[in-house]
Amino acid sequence: MRNATRTLVLALLFAVVAVGGASSATQGVLRVKPETVKFGVKPVGSSTFKGATIKNTSSSAVNLIVTITRSPDDFGFVIPPTTCPVFDPAPLAPGESCDAVMRFSPSEFFAGQGQLAQLQAQATDPATGAVLATVLIDFTGRGK
Repeated sequence: MRNATRTLVLALLFAVVAVGGASSATQGVLRVKPETVKFGVKPVGSSTFKGATIKNTSSSAVNLIVTITRSPDDFGFVIPPTTCPVFDPAPLAPGESCDAVMRFSPSEFFAGQGQLAQLQAQATDPATGAVLATVLIDFTGRGK
């Protein structure tokens, strides 16, 4: 019985290590800083620009595209100064980065309400088109 228990424990440990290794490889393609961009409280009628940097942390080139997944009226995706590809996927070399920039212009209509805009960065394999990583970037702000 002892040998059977020991074998089961070892098998479970190897399974945990194998699963952990697979997930960290997937997460190692893109790094976003910061993951949440906070505009804070801004006066109605003002405009503030902030962004996040997206970096290819893998050892191979990827195709990258950044899209808007959620954008209330008070937020706008700004091209330029956004340097990430937004209309079509474009190559991002290993170690290369780009910036995704949003504008927050609080309106009277949404004053006092916390708002959330969201961008999605997706890396794909240039040869196969397979999705390698998808990362969401949150942008938050409130007008006063």
